[in-house]
Amino acid sequence: MILFDYARILLRRWWLVVLPLVLIGGITVFTAPPPSSSYQVKVRFAVGLPPEQVPNVYNFDRHYDWLASEYFTRGIQDILQTGKFSENVAARLPKEWQLTPAQIAGAVRSDYRASVIDIYVGTPNAEHAVGIAQAVIDELTQNSEAYWPQLTNANAPIARPLDKPVAVPISIDLRNRFDLPVRLALGAGVGVLLAFLAHTFDRVLRTKREVEALGVTVMGEIPK
Repeated sequence: MILFDYARILLRRWWLVVLPLVLIGGITVFTAPPPSSSYQVKVRFAVGLPPEQVPNVYNFDRHYDWLASEYFTRGIQDILQTGKFSENVAARLPKEWQLTPAQIAGAVRSDYRASVIDIYVGTPNAEHAVGIAQAVIDELTQNSEAYWPQLTNANAPIARPLDKPVAVPISIDLRNRFDLPVRLALGAGVGVLLAFLAHTFDRVLRTKREVEALGVTVMGEIPK
C-alpha cells in the first residue's frame, strides 16, 4: 500500500478522524479550570546574630559571630516550616482574608546561602502575596525570640530584610500550557486508528487496486 492509498483511506473516513478531535477538544475546553494568574514575592534577608559584648574576651576577629550567623540562617529555614510560625504570620493578616496557617505554610518557601536567606511567597492574589511577605518580615524582625530562647536578651533582630515585598506575576506552568495540544494530538492519533480499523473490516471493494490485490484479473472498469 502506497502513501496515496493511506491518504485515500483517511479522506474517505475523515469523520472518524475529526470526531475524536471534536470530542476531546470540547471536553477539555468545558471541563478544564480556567488558567488562574499567580503572583510571587521574593524577599532576601541578611542574617546575623547580635554579638555579645563581653569585656576582656577575645572573639577571634568576630569569627564566632559569623559562624553563629550561618547556623541561624539554616535555622530560619527550619522555623519557616513550623506550625507556630504559620500561625503567628496568619495572626498578623487581616481577618477578612480568611487565610489559614495551612495556606500560609503552602505559600511560603525559602532557600539560603552564606548568611542570606531568600523567602518566596506565591499566591493567586497579588495583595495576599504582598501581605503575607510583609507579615513574614514583621514576624522575623519583631518576634524572633519566640523561636530561639538564645535571643531573649538580644538587642537587635537576627534577620534584616533587604528587599521590599513586590508581587510579580509568574507564567502558567507547562502542564496547563500544553494540556490542550497534547490531548488534541492524542485525539488525532485515535481518529487515524479508527479510520484504518474501519478500512480493515470493510468488505466492500471500491477500486481496481483492491480487486487486483485479491488475485482477480480486472477486464474493464466503469468510470464514474
